[in-house]
Amino acid sequence: MTSLSLLLLQNGLPDLPVVLIEPHRNRGEIWRIKFSYDIDQPLSMSAEQASSLATDLHHIGADELAGEIDDAVRSATRYNAV
Repeated sequence: MTSLSLLLLQNGLPDLPVVLIEPHRNRGEIWRIKFSYDIDQPLSMSAEQASSLATDLHHIGADELAGEIDDAVRSATRYNAV
């Protein structure tokens, strides 16, 4: 079984409490998912990668974090369609 720390590391995220997970549009006008932390600069990833991460998080029982990511991905997808 994969641990939360390992999943985050494999996806380029630190094992720190996330303050905010939200969709954001980068300079190239691409919608991405931004992860904000208290002590670090925000990090982002593609909506596709975030969706895959959320699925993996659900598999290990990290449903709250996975749900926040799922919500941000849904919003990014909706914004992209407009």
